[in-house]
Amino acid sequence: MAKSIVRDSKFRHVFSEVAKAKYEDLRPTTKATESSGLKANEKLIAMGWESGGGGSLAVIPTSKTGRLGSDVPLITGHKGPILDFEWNPFDDNMLLSSSEDLTVKLWNIPDAGLAGHLKEPLATLEGHGKKVSFCHWNRCASHIFASTAFDLTTRIWNVAEQEECYKIEMPDQVWSMKWNYDGSLLATTAKDKKLRIIDPRASKFVAEREKVHDGSKASKVEWLGSPDTPERNNRLLTTGFSAQAERQIGVWDMRNLEEPLNLMVLDQGTGPLFPYYDAGTGMSFFPAKGDATIRYFEMEDKDPHIHFISNFAEKTPFKAFDFLPKRACDTTKHSIMKAMVLQEQGRAAHILQVDFKVPRKSEAYQEDLYPDAPSQEPAQTADQWTSGAACTGPKLQSMEPGKDGAPRKKSEPAVAIVSMKDLKAELAEAKERIKALEAENAELKAKLG
Repeated sequence: MAKSIVRDSKFRHVFSEVAKAKYEDLRPTTKATESSGLKANEKLIAMGWESGGGGSLAVIPTSKTGRLGSDVPLITGHKGPILDFEWNPFDDNMLLSSSEDLTVKLWNIPDAGLAGHLKEPLATLEGHGKKVSFCHWNRCASHIFASTAFDLTTRIWNVAEQEECYKIEMPDQVWSMKWNYDGSLLATTAKDKKLRIIDPRASKFVAEREKVHDGSKASKVEWLGSPDTPERNNRLLTTGFSAQAERQIGVWDMRNLEEPLNLMVLDQGTGPLFPYYDAGTGMSFFPAKGDATIRYFEMEDKDPHIHFISNFAEKTPFKAFDFLPKRACDTTKHSIMKAMVLQEQGRAAHILQVDFKVPRKSEAYQEDLYPDAPSQEPAQTADQWTSGAACTGPKLQSMEPGKDGAPRKKSEPAVAIVSMKDLKAELAEAKERIKALEAENAELKAKLG
């Protein structure tokens, strides 16, 4: 029998489709950052907003397509430009943001979006000595996140206790930072061109690679991972530039960083590629600011480890982008990934909704396209994670509509977070109560005397 020259894969014909409904009349910030510039989940979209100082975020309900009004309510609690922000993977209403004002702040956003400007955060985390460039939630442990700053430290925080858990000294400025699939390790790329793997609970580097990419421009990192293939949990994707300023994609195994599994030249583009990986399909996506294309690939465990599939192309370049959690995909339309893309042309800016789909004739649920996906229930509590408990990966849920109450039910948060405003109110109330009790006590003593 003749050997097939076509690679056998159910994802080799994945195509992209843009929804007709857009989010329009937007005013994106002009502040340049190393973040993707936009973050979205099933309910809400957050983006930097042009307000003069670079320290504002707009939040748009995903149901509210069309033109935004002229008076958009904003998050305005930071005193400096916002450099990064991210939605809590276990709570669609909880947003984390980091800023040049040296703080990381936590916000609670209603399902319907903001009714007015929001200045008072749920919590403010202080400790960094210089501007905070990135903040990322742990994928598996509740209330745990990492931040890194220009003070050359990476810090791990427990927002339930509103305190710092661990601090790691960094040799150079971090350009990208990501948690691994089971929430036990962090990977960073830095200005000194090194890839570092950090065990945060041991506060040490467990692996390093000199010159992950030879070029001097920013490099980015993303972990692979799989609930069924533990081998893949040791692998990473990096993007960067060659010495000749060509854009590259690297595939690495953290157990041996001496040589890449693959280091491919993509093109001569100028903007850093942002790698995104979907554990369910084994596909990776590579948008970049200033590009009008998202290329997507399929990963596999044997050489060459990465296979080009196709690309989503527009005429107008992207200013910001994000991929939604897998549970946001419409399984009735065979959608396997969903992206939000911000475009700006002159004074007009809008967000497109892009679905990546597998062509199937049947309208029935396609079980082979939808292995169980990460749920909104954390696999560990913050106390379990900080005490050193083994990390086993995210808790999974069925993607089949209606099965076991899945896939839309969210668990209740394990620990309620009390805002500083509420704490001050409770403290003032307690002081008044103490004052009244002391007066009552003095009066009783006087009567007894």
